[in-house]
Amino acid sequence: CDPEPERHGHDARSQRKGETPVTLPEVYLVGAPKAGTTSLSQWMASHPDLYFSKPKEPVFWASDYPKLREARGFSTRDDYEALFASPEAQQATRRAEGSTIYLYSKDAVPSIVREMPQARFIVAVRNPADLVVSFHRTQQLLLNEDQPDFTLAWRRSLEGRLPSADLLDPKLVDYPRIGRLGQAVSDLLDVAPRESVHFVRFETLAGDPGRVWHSLTNFLGLSEDPIPDWAIHNPSTRTYRSNTMHRLIYRPPRLLANPMRRLRHTSLRSSNPVIRRIKHSLWWREQAKPRVPESTKAELRAYFADDVRLLGELLKTDLSSWTKG
Repeated sequence: CDPEPERHGHDARSQRKGETPVTLPEVYLVGAPKAGTTSLSQWMASHPDLYFSKPKEPVFWASDYPKLREARGFSTRDDYEALFASPEAQQATRRAEGSTIYLYSKDAVPSIVREMPQARFIVAVRNPADLVVSFHRTQQLLLNEDQPDFTLAWRRSLEGRLPSADLLDPKLVDYPRIGRLGQAVSDLLDVAPRESVHFVRFETLAGDPGRVWHSLTNFLGLSEDPIPDWAIHNPSTRTYRSNTMHRLIYRPPRLLANPMRRLRHTSLRSSNPVIRRIKHSLWWREQAKPRVPESTKAELRAYFADDVRLLGELLKTDLSSWTKG
């Protein structure tokens, strides 16, 4: 459990009349992708004193991912700050966002720390042998990956080759890089003070969410109550129903780019259960979780073994189980 740092930043509830609104978040859930960050973000968003951005991943600070940032629709400072300018956001004690690509971005965390020295970072970590398999599925859904067989995509990535897909960024299909969490965390800690970074292990998140929540709210200086419902969000169990509709929404022609982006943002912001059910039934269908041969899993465990040891040293915890069958 990380020690609770001093409380920094502004409390919006104590702002005096006429004081400049706080339009930059103080809390950043920076990754890793497919390590439970969507569930964490939903639990955090349920806290009355914490405002979480909608959508979860605006990607504003990752200027080294320009096409991805443009596709998300928050490439300008005004658009980004507008996410946190609402009365609901301003009344919250903490404001947060959850762009998981920040963990790998060379620009994001240094830029955040320069502008928000009091920023706090949350990093969820997961066995990379499992993470990269699930991340590969996500890249298929986002139309960055056209090879459905993970083993073949992994071998292609090791050889430095790219898919034929319309990539938003080649770094998104560099699976060895995505799995090297030790290196990514080391880079983050070179910039951000250790006391401003909180780590969550995927196994603990799944097995003992109450413990994770207690530690997380303590880190953020928030009350543990109310307790979230511990629902699981964004498991790797879905795919799109219509390739044509999915491509229209995620890779629209230039003339339709802005309307499609607004449609995506509206659907993400809506909390209406009827709209969410309609969206799910029209857009998605269930699909089994991705699985790979044991030989490939053994190859992944061996490949990431040194990086897992580095991560364990940085977190001061034993992660040797991640490298075993």
